[in-house]
Amino acid sequence: MSKSAAILFVHNEVDTIGWWLAHHATIGFSTLIVCDDHSTDGTLTALSNAATLYDIRVQSADTTLSTRLERQTRFHENALAQGHDEFDWMMILAADEYLHFETARSVAEFTANAPGTTIPVNWCLFGSSGRLTPSAFSPVETFIRHGLLSLPDHRVVRHLVQPRSLDTGLPDPFSALDRNAVWDEARILHFAASDRESFFKRDSSATPEQAWKNFDRNDAEYGGANRWLPGSRRIASFLTQASLTDLYWRLKAVMTHADKSALQKLGLTPDQLSVSSSSRSQPQFRFCTLGATQRLMLDMQTGSLVPVGETDTNFGRYNPLIMALEVSDTDIWNACLFVEKPLPGRYLSLAGSPTLLPMVPLHIKIAENTVQSPVSGDDIHIAIPDHALTEIDATISLYSRMTSFMVLTAEGHNLAGLLRGIERLPAADASALGCAVAMLPFEEAERLSDAFPGVVPRNVRSARPPQA
Repeated sequence: MSKSAAILFVHNEVDTIGWWLAHHATIGFSTLIVCDDHSTDGTLTALSNAATLYDIRVQSADTTLSTRLERQTRFHENALAQGHDEFDWMMILAADEYLHFETARSVAEFTANAPGTTIPVNWCLFGSSGRLTPSAFSPVETFIRHGLLSLPDHRVVRHLVQPRSLDTGLPDPFSALDRNAVWDEARILHFAASDRESFFKRDSSATPEQAWKNFDRNDAEYGGANRWLPGSRRIASFLTQASLTDLYWRLKAVMTHADKSALQKLGLTPDQLSVSSSSRSQPQFRFCTLGATQRLMLDMQTGSLVPVGETDTNFGRYNPLIMALEVSDTDIWNACLFVEKPLPGRYLSLAGSPTLLPMVPLHIKIAENTVQSPVSGDDIHIAIPDHALTEIDATISLYSRMTSFMVLTAEGHNLAGLLRGIERLPAADASALGCAVAMLPFEEAERLSDAFPGVVPRNVRSARPPQA
């Protein structure tokens, strides 16, 4: 069976590295070989957690080499040399480059009938699609507009190569500048612009506005790469939950050892954690199904949410949705959405929510009668039959599904309460912890991420409040 490897040299890409890994595992690379160039944002930690789940070979750049270009070149050369006898095909990519096939279902299928030992694949330069701030969703679904085929930048290529047949030197991405770009069979989705804020944060050119103008190309829309999203989301959900499990144990250690340094980074003191808050009563929850004459359920065969009538008894196929509402005297109620029968190893897919957890955190705006994602900050449309929430009995079974979340948030949605909840929670529950983090105030979620880089996924951090 054909073996293939994608090669990546990366620096400070913690918020998107999971999507890069998930995408290239989904399209069929057997192995991902990644070199971290001494990132300071937790990229290496995220890679290390991911490597416990997939064949991701992580290494650090050679510090004896003084420039990043030298370290990158050495890594690329070594990776190709070391893969000489193991891999049939290898490809060097950047963190903002995603390989995409127009019709082939995998790397193996795409390379099966290759006419030679090298396959060049042209860039397809994607712009910001008008996005100004970072997104927790995959770049594939966030940035859907690109430059026209005739754009000169599209003549840049990445090469799938057979390492056994590779001559000395690295594949040259500028080797096809004299030929028009071709996207008939494959293209490199090049998200060089991303959102405007991220671009200007990382751009080091002397003329950043000119660079932005060059890369922010939005002339045509393309959604062909969406076919990889179900697989990418599934893998990304495993990576998210692995990171959150790591976060649980790190926070547990902080409480066990009364780590003053970590607490200082979180803006807390040991005194704040020594006594539980007595001024707040235990939160009360109401449990509801979604709908009255019909109920909204998860179709286990298709993964879609569908209304199901009372007479349909095929409950092996349909899994009822349950919304747990945290009663509040404010206009915004916290809520968690999950399915009646647990989804082990899976996530609940809800359009507009990026969390990739079995339980979806939500904000319910009572006065406006709308639902919002605390992570994206966007409204979420849920097609509730009859526009009705039907309250149901709070059974022991339902409470057991919410126990971990209730423990983590019993003293409020704040860092001090979360840490005291971690101390009481006997085992990691990634889904509950992700929902609790999503409901923290933005500033506290950012402090948590800064204190524990690489283990607080972007897709569970609360949204930045709108500027006044």
